Amino acid sequence: MTISTDRVKPSPRPDSWKLNEIFATGIVIGSYLALVTVLFYWAANQTTFFESHFGVRSLSGNTKEISSALYLQVSIISQALIFVTRSYSWSFTERPGVLLMCAFVVAQLVATLIAVYADISFADISGIGWGWAGVIWLYSLVFYVPLDIIKFTVRYALSGQAWNLLFDRKTAFTTKKDFGKEDREAKWALSQRTLQGLMSPDLDINGRRTTLIAEAARRRAEIARLGEMYTLRGHVESVNAVEELGS
Repeated sequence: MTISTDRVKPSPRPDSWKLNEIFATGIVIGSYLALVTVLFYWAANQTTFFESHFGVRSLSGNTKEISSALYLQVSIISQALIFVTRSYSWSFTERPGVLLMCAFVVAQLVATLIAVYADISFADISGIGWGWAGVIWLYSLVFYVPLDIIKFTVRYALSGQAWNLLFDRKTAFTTKKDFGKEDREAKWALSQRTLQGLMSPDLDINGRRTTLIAEAARRRAEIARLGEMYTLRGHVESVNAVEELGS
């Protein structure tokens, strides 16, 4: 519920539901989170990685404590996902709303206390202590970072620009200076201005997006043409007025 009062940046241009991006991102990120949890279970139950690197006691063979550890790991990483999905850029550069942040902190504090102290027979969980809780928080933080990269990758792949770069532009085999670095910088600048609402998006000439220089030249030419029309009209009206006065 607190997401409805979140502090977010409005889109600079009309937006719409992007169902293909939503489904694709959900499938990819969901698969990633499932693999992260499976990896954690394997490392905690089948190896001594955490014991040898962090000095915590072994959970191997203890079903109740393994269940508590998995509960905390899934709770942290799955709820932290909201900070990735709510932001267009890097999640740590866009501050969330106070209520959303408070809701996350309170929920994960309760989950941590349950995992550390709870001994609930019907839920088949037992306390794992603060040492394991700290390890799980660190583990979740490490695997949280790639979520932004996955989000950018899926969005870029669905935009079609990745395939254009591979098949049309052939960047690796181009004969342009610095592999077309100037063109890429100009297009990046155009995309940033478009994102901030300073310029209309997707300006196309013969199937290619124009550069900032071409757009500025077009605007200057249009202003000059309008100025000439205004001057010519004023000259004609002045001549007509003089002729009427002379007659």
